[in-house]
Amino acid sequence: MRLRTSIIAAILTANLTITLACNIGSSEKQGAEQPANPAQPSPEIPVDDALCNNPLYPVRPGAAWTYSSTGSPSGDFSYTDTISEARADGFTLSTQFTGLVRTQEWVCEPGGLKALEMGGAGAAASVSTQGTTAEFESSDVTGISLPKEITPGMQWQYSLKMTGVTAMPGDQNAQSSGTYNQTMQEMGRESVTVPAGTFEAVKFQATSLIQLTADFQGVQLPVTMYSSSLIWYAPGVGFIKSVENSDFGGTPYTSTTELQTYNIP
Repeated sequence: MRLRTSIIAAILTANLTITLACNIGSSEKQGAEQPANPAQPSPEIPVDDALCNNPLYPVRPGAAWTYSSTGSPSGDFSYTDTISEARADGFTLSTQFTGLVRTQEWVCEPGGLKALEMGGAGAAASVSTQGTTAEFESSDVTGISLPKEITPGMQWQYSLKMTGVTAMPGDQNAQSSGTYNQTMQEMGRESVTVPAGTFEAVKFQATSLIQLTADFQGVQLPVTMYSSSLIWYAPGVGFIKSVENSDFGGTPYTSTTELQTYNIP
């Protein structure tokens, strides 16, 4: 039983690391390096009335950000996020890993930006590692991912349902379903230095809870993952850093993701 739980835990952890970073290897597609000038605090940046405009996340076709992550259970890796398509009411975010490209659809609402899935082609989030493939589909998405207007101390929620299949070596599959819930809160402004530069950033605290039940060879296995993260966004630039502390099955870890380069047309 412990072995089965460990296998599923490792698969889910690898998947979440890709989707949330949200989450394997060095990125092949790099954003063009651009000197970073210190950004102004978000209160000094006007909020545009266009639906997809967000002071903390520039939604522009071709905008690209390259990140490096360390400390994850999946090991150290790099990846590049690119807005591959922008529409009046949403956009497509493509993430390039070594030998793997994932897409994630977002919608723009009056209240802000909302991810419709945790990542992956179409409605599925997937990852292959050590001969194992895990795929998850998202549904019943509620809340907002990043509000358009953020006030001091503001708090908001985002949640979705997950269903998936884990294809393991030996033609064995594990069905799984559950929920993902996240609470975000604004924690003030501070200067943050990453490889891409020094920025005056908005700091957030995020707490996330994933609760899944996996059916492996007829055995129902509950899988729970809790994480608490500090996340920084620079006005006019986007996500620049996160430090995530997670506990998965009693095993804690800390992973750090930092912006390496960016190019915003």
